[in-house]
Amino acid sequence: MQILIFSILIIALIVFLIYKIKKNFTKKELISFISIIVLIIVASIYFNKQNKDMMPKAFKQYYLKHNNLDVLKLSISQQNVQVLSSSKSIYNFDYIISKDAREYVCQAKDIEVIKIEDEYIFNNFKETCKVK
Repeated sequence: MQILIFSILIIALIVFLIYKIKKNFTKKELISFISIIVLIIVASIYFNKQNKDMMPKAFKQYYLKHNNLDVLKLSISQQNVQVLSSSKSIYNFDYIISKDAREYVCQAKDIEVIKIEDEYIFNNFKETCKVK
């Protein structure tokens, strides 16, 4: 969010400088410039949100495929600082499942997650569950 605000301030400064240099900066040019900036910001927010939601969806699909149970709610926390050149990360997953008409709160700790392009691979993990 801070980067976004800083970028908007830089863009506003550039527009102001262009306006001062070029006195005949028309209203049409200004509106088109601002609309392009707004479209870029909206697109970046949308793609950021899509990338953020990919891992929870992938974990839910993985869990459904291997355990035949739906994950009702999921919380993820990253345990290691990801090195830019690495595709491996360690996560803790807290989730709620429904089994035999009862809800269970489960934890899976220190799961190694490998991202290959747009696919997440979860190494086998041990979970601890208790009745909600």
